[in-house]
Amino acid sequence: MAYILGLGCDRDTAPATLATAVEQALALAGLDYDSVAAVATIEQKRDETAILQLAAAHAWPLHYYGAEQLAQVQVPNPSETVRHYMGTPAVAEAAALLAAQADVSGLILEKHKFRGSDGKHATVSIARCQTQPQRAGKILLVGFGPGAPEHMSFRARAAIAEADVVIGYSTYIKLVEELLAGKQVIRKGMTEELDRSIEAYRHASAGKTVALISSGDIGVYGMAGPTYELLFQAGWTPDSGVAVEVVPGATALTACAALVGAPLTHDFCSISLSDLLTPWPVIARRLEAAARADFVVALYNPKSGRRTRQIVEAQRLLLLHRKPDTPVAVVKSGYRRRQQIQISTLAQMADCEIGMLCTVLIGNSSTFVRHGLLVTPRGYANKYDSATGATKPGEQAGRSLSMGLNGWHAGVRDFLQRYPDCGLRDAAEHFDAPPAQILAALAGPEANEAIGARRADAGQLDAVLAAAHDWGELRAVLRSAGAVAELLLNAAQLSRKGRWLNLIAERQHLHLDSESVADLWFFSHAERQYGVYVTDRYGQVVLSLLLIRGASGWDERVLRHFRHAAEALAHPVTPFEPDAGYPEEEFNES
Repeated sequence: MAYILGLGCDRDTAPATLATAVEQALALAGLDYDSVAAVATIEQKRDETAILQLAAAHAWPLHYYGAEQLAQVQVPNPSETVRHYMGTPAVAEAAALLAAQADVSGLILEKHKFRGSDGKHATVSIARCQTQPQRAGKILLVGFGPGAPEHMSFRARAAIAEADVVIGYSTYIKLVEELLAGKQVIRKGMTEELDRSIEAYRHASAGKTVALISSGDIGVYGMAGPTYELLFQAGWTPDSGVAVEVVPGATALTACAALVGAPLTHDFCSISLSDLLTPWPVIARRLEAAARADFVVALYNPKSGRRTRQIVEAQRLLLLHRKPDTPVAVVKSGYRRRQQIQISTLAQMADCEIGMLCTVLIGNSSTFVRHGLLVTPRGYANKYDSATGATKPGEQAGRSLSMGLNGWHAGVRDFLQRYPDCGLRDAAEHFDAPPAQILAALAGPEANEAIGARRADAGQLDAVLAAAHDWGELRAVLRSAGAVAELLLNAAQLSRKGRWLNLIAERQHLHLDSESVADLWFFSHAERQYGVYVTDRYGQVVLSLLLIRGASGWDERVLRHFRHAAEALAHPVTPFEPDAGYPEEEFNES
């Protein structure tokens, strides 16, 4: 006969207190530990250390139930106090009966209460299983951190202890070998990732608890994704007989960063240089975008025996937007026996000793090196005087920076007002931003006839071209990959044929792929420029249709038609709320 232990306890109950309560309860029921088939408790106790440790020590499966499920179970000792705090009048009794699939007659021990020397209370109930339970299988996707035992989480240790079968890359198995006594161990090679997932599912389907292990975090370039993909293809759902739990771990990114200072204190990203599964053009686009956006960049899988050029090409792409003296740290086998750290620069990065066991950290434009440590400032110097701690002129504690979203919009408008001879492209160059961002800044609630913009969707292209028939002669400027073509024409010389927008003038035929169009912007810079800018999904201008000012000034009839089209076809960008001064955390500790 098999039995279920229903457990409840105060938050942060000492493991010894719960262990003693269980020992007493089994003795009262005349049972031994081997007769226990599983442990059951409430969902809120999923992270309760004492319960996790007890279950792991005896290899007992854990069943969790929501408060609503438990509240439906008839029990002999309901408690309004328990209902007040837990949302159900019983935890231990109800959980035991649910897991045992029994009614109240199945309880062989009603709730046994015990108060430990720590002052915490534990409650144990025992129910007889109505049928011999078929053990449910479980897959534990375990990230055990960088490799040093002291950096492995308690839950990772408990998950490995709970497992009947442990599966992993042979190097990972070696790192946790001391925890594997008495377990079935399945070692796999470097390119056998899918085999690992298949083995895990096969053993779990047979009712075993399987730990599929990985260094770092198993969800970061790890086995969590491939395993879920395999499970979904096999028709698995979270309600199936096989449970799945992802156990997070410290990533290589954060572990290596800790060894070299504080390089991740501001925005960062990680990019894998492995092109075994990802096309190189995709990797290259990501590298250039990250470099252009000034992220701190972590490179995973930077180099192998066969892949030697990828790190060189990555260096070339990063140098398009980073200074040669940008700080770089190369960390090999962080927190492992053969740990090695190299501090270098982006210009010298490819000359470092780099392999598959390395993580490469590349600073942003603010990262500096002091005493061999990389530090990326959080940005406090933008707001506060470093000597006095006082806010700088124009800044306020707890408010957005003067060049936050609201200030940025105002700054663009102020620039164009202060320098009336400057246009859209001048502003884009000044603020180092795509033209579409400049136009969006001008399209807020402050948009006016003096300086303003209104946005139309790409689907309005035909309507805009039709409206342009009333705008007289136009200056059309087509831009592509650094080339510029300029024509004087009227709207009758603009036509659509399929996906192509054709600009036809005497002896000149130009064509624009309309599928590259993301937005159309009606732009007004009074006394200087009126027209429509067509931007692509990268925010760059691919076509502009500009009204032409005559010798005596703007044609008022043309301007009326232009303004009418802007009102009918376009709209301001969604207004943003002014900074109301609500307090904000200026440092988010994630």
